[in-house]
Amino acid sequence: MSRQKGSRQRPVAERTRYREQFSRRSRRPVAAPAVVVGEPISRRRCWAAALGATFVLLIAFTAVITAIVQQDRDNAGGASIAVAVAAALVPVAFTVLARVSRSGRPVRSVFIVAPLAIAAYLAVGSLVRDPSSSLVLTFGIAGAFVLRADPVHRIPMRITAVGVLSAVTLLLAVVAPVAAVVVAPFLPFTALVVADIVAESRSVA
Repeated sequence: MSRQKGSRQRPVAERTRYREQFSRRSRRPVAAPAVVVGEPISRRRCWAAALGATFVLLIAFTAVITAIVQQDRDNAGGASIAVAVAAALVPVAFTVLARVSRSGRPVRSVFIVAPLAIAAYLAVGSLVRDPSSSLVLTFGIAGAFVLRADPVHRIPMRITAVGVLSAVTLLLAVVAPVAAVVVAPFLPFTALVVADIVAESRSVA
């Protein structure tokens, strides 16, 4: 009987050991890229969050002023539409503030803060009879809890800055109401960034 041509096959045990060794090498875990955890928010991103939210708030406040004008003209339908637009834009403004600043649990914070901010704005506005200063006060305080706060930032300092600017806006509304209406939407969220910059400088010093 003739011998079969070709290379001699390895024993079964040796082939099994070789396959196991090769499979262990192929399943070697690949090192995952390093991820920076807890990196503080940059000043550029903080300003981007505040300015983006300010842009949306400017549109919402314009709708509020439009509603007031339409109400004075006895146009209830136009006033209702303007109020609905303003109310719909409020959560958008806080969402931009939370998302861009990468705050924790942005959906939950917006869901809680947005209705409270609207209710507080209506309540304060009915007391002081001024839509501009009430906007700065209520939306600034609400934004203080939405904008991401790193350990160097201070929520009380944010609220203090908002309170000072709302008082200045109220005085401005007495002297120049139109100027107060124009300036007011730009103050609530930018005041938070300024307060954070002051807090950072104090922590370094």
